Parts: sequence; structure tokens; C-alpha cells
Amino acid sequence: MPVMNTGVSAPTAPPYHVQSTARTLRDGFPCFAHHDSVSALWSHKWRVPCAAGIYPFTDGRVEDFDPVFAELSKISADDPAILYRPDDYAKPFFPVAEQLVAAAQEALSKGGVVEGRDLFLRAAAVCRIARFPVNRSPLGQEAWEKGKVAYEQGGRLLDPPSIPIGIPFTHADTAAGDLDADIAAYLRLPQGQKPATGWPVVLFICGLDAYRTDHTPRTQQHVDRGYATISFEIPGTGDCPAAPNDPASPDRLMSSVLDWVAAGASAYGFNLERILARGISTGGYYAFRIAHTHADRLFAVVAQGGGCHHMFDADWIGAQNQMEYPFALSDALAYKFGYLDPDPAVAVAWYAAEAHKFSLADSGILRAPTCKLLVVNGTHKPDTARKPHAPSALTIFVTRRSR
Repeated sequence: MPVMNTGVSAPTAPPYHVQSTARTLRDGFPCFAHHDSVSALWSHKWRVPCAAGIYPFTDGRVEDFDPVFAELSKISADDPAILYRPDDYAKPFFPVAEQLVAAAQEALSKGGVVEGRDLFLRAAAVCRIARFPVNRSPLGQEAWEKGKVAYEQGGRLLDPPSIPIGIPFTHADTAAGDLDADIAAYLRLPQGQKPATGWPVVLFICGLDAYRTDHTPRTQQHVDRGYATISFEIPGTGDCPAAPNDPASPDRLMSSVLDWVAAGASAYGFNLERILARGISTGGYYAFRIAHTHADRLFAVVAQGGGCHHMFDADWIGAQNQMEYPFALSDALAYKFGYLDPDPAVAVAWYAAEAHKFSLADSGILRAPTCKLLVVNGTHKPDTARKPHAPSALTIFVTRRSR
């Protein structure tokens, strides 16, 4: 278990800032009560977004999670250490997910298509939080597999449906650690009359903890506006076959996806002149990268909430577990980038020592030509009128095509 917010107040602010409502410090870091207990995680951090149906609870309902977190608090004596034992943490979620699947099947048997759809999606949301933030244990993997089954049963009933596809990983390099497996993805095609030039395409690049089963409202916004969407995971997460520890593996991944889009243009009605990419959170890092590495194949890219250089600084990595993220973020990122050890502290130290090999600045990628790139993120501006650790402002950067 990582060391979380304990100790006495320190007089100085941390070297890094994340958006928060924190007003006090512990050990020099913002103090977040949701790190102190399981019940605080639910009541202080997660119950409000769950009730609103927003990240990470899209498709979920608060009534599905209230009993799960009550049980987690009970079996752990409200000790947050259970959050860092993935199998113990996952167990209370399964009965709720199974009940929702059974209810969905019953609803469908009675002709309740919308009710059945929503119940399947709710079951998938429960499974998502069971394996959160990454599927790195036997029960976490089981939750991921069951969540996919539930999501795909509900996804086929969406309007338009979410269609599971397998994209050949044609550029895979098994010697570099890639798996000889298809790239699992979901395809959604807009309803209605196809434009004469074909559907514009959004490559939806998932993040550290939100996989292809977790973005229904976001892809819905795109397809409702006439964009085809293709959602897939990043290296080290979900079912992605690209090597997590090779900085070049995402280039092979993206080339394979783009080749599939080109090959399927006639069958699916894709407009190859309007291929865009959107990456969220850690997926934003890969959006930064593809905007440069595949500039000649893309119309535009949105990097939302991603980093590209300082996210790999050792002192930032050392600070991540103390920040607002509800779990141990540096542990999860170390796992995602392929640094595995039974002792999470060892894995994090190993990751911190080598992380700059992933920097897009150090590698020179940021100096390469880029397609149109929209960068959306938050920033903490020095302002004496603002209280320390006040909510951040929104910053938007736009780069013009430089090729």
C-alpha cells in the first residue's frame, strides 16, 4: 500500500499542483479526506459524480454502488488499505453486477429493450469500478471480462449500436514486446443518410482507467453529430496488444488502426480526408504523439487532459500518490507502462528512473511536423488573489498545421 496523506501540516506548497478544492496541507501536499477511509472515498469523492452519471461512473446508478461501498467499508473496517488489494477490493462488486445482468435478461425477455439495455450498461459500470483503475489482478481481470460481456450486450441496443471489431495488428513487433493479437475496438456508425464524402472518423483513444466500455456519452455526442467513432485502449491497459514498455509501440498501434480505416473506407463509408483523433487523460499523451507521428494521415487531433513531458519527471511521479486521484496513481501508471514488481514501491522507483524515455520532448517528437492540434487542460496560474489550491482555470492551446 502506498503512503497516503498522513502527518502534520507543512508550511509550503507542493512542487506540483492539481485542480482541487483542498485548502489544507499534509506532509507538504494538498489534504484530501477521501484518502483517509473507504467511506470517505465514497461520500467525499465518488458519490456525487456517480449520482450525476459522470466519470468514472458513466452508465452507472448511485443505487448500485451504495451497497457495494457500504460492504467495502464493513469488511475492511473502513481501512483504505483494501483499495490497494485488488482482489479483496473487487469481490463485493460481483453480486451487484450479476443481479443487474439477471434483471437485464429478464427485462429483454419481456420486451423491455430500453430497460434491458440500461441494466446491462449499469452492470458494466459496476464491473468497471471493480477493476479500477487498471485490471492488474485475477479478479480485476475477471471484472474486466464480465464488464465487456455486459457492455456488448447493452451496446448492441444503443442507437446507433456499438459494434465490437478486431483490427489486425499488422505493424506488430513481437520482438519488441507486442502481442500477436488483434486490436480490440468498438465501432459506432452514425444513423441517417451518409454524406457524399463519407462519414468523418474519430479515433477515440482511451485513458489509464477508462477503457472502450466506458465512453458511451462521449461517443454518443460524436455519432449524433455525424462522426463514426472507433474506440480502443492504449498500451498497458484493457486488451491493447501493444508493448507497454516500448515508447514506439503506439506508433505501430496507430498505423495498424489507420490502415484498417483506409482498407474499410468503402465498406463502412469513411471519409479518409477527415480522420481525427481524440485522447483523454493518459490517452491525451497518445493524442499528442499521433498528432506528430501520423500528421500526414490525420485532419486534426484533440489532446484532452494529457501530458507529454513533465508527467515523466521523477518528482512528479513521486508526488502522484498524494494528489487528488482516488487511488495510487503512480502505482497504476507504473503498471500501465510495464514496470511490474510484487512491491509497488519498487515498480514506481523503476518507472521514475526510466520514465523520461516516454517524453515527447526528449525524444524529439514534439519538434516534428504536426496536424491541427487542440490541447485542452487545466493550469494553476500564480495569482495572489486566489487561495492556495483553488480550482484551476481552463487553458486551451491550438497549434496550426506545420507540415
